[in-house]
Amino acid sequence: MAKGDAPFPDRSAIDLKRFAKFARWFAIIEPDQNKASLPFRLVGSGFFDLFNTDLTGLDYLGLVDPTIKTLAYDSVMACLRQPCGLWQITPAQVADGGAMPYEYTILPISRGTQVADHIVIYVNFELRPLAPRPNVDLIEHSTVWRWLDIGMGVPAGSFDLDPA
Repeated sequence: MAKGDAPFPDRSAIDLKRFAKFARWFAIIEPDQNKASLPFRLVGSGFFDLFNTDLTGLDYLGLVDPTIKTLAYDSVMACLRQPCGLWQITPAQVADGGAMPYEYTILPISRGTQVADHIVIYVNFELRPLAPRPNVDLIEHSTVWRWLDIGMGVPAGSFDLDPA
């Protein structure tokens, strides 16, 4: 296991060969606390197909419904502070005007420091196995939200799932 006795794994300890079959839907985000942004640092090829652009360097918060930007940023930061994971089912508006549900899991990792300073994201589309997938226009508010205890507990309380 990459994390060993640590509360989260160091990025260099992750054996990417073990994750090769998932790489297409894997991304790493390096949160910027000074700007309250979530820029993509490493993005699997599936994200290009989904968004019709390379997300590397772009801020994840630019892809979400503006009413949930603060919630999205705060939830990532909570995962880094605790440290813990997060699993969600989230609808996205797609190019044809419909909605497409997807699930994603985020987990904290580190880049050679004693604090979690990145998150790794895995997106799963088992909820909609049909191909081809339409391009995503906007990520909406999650409909299912679960903290994942990775050995350090989970944040106290919960984030409001009702954006109204």
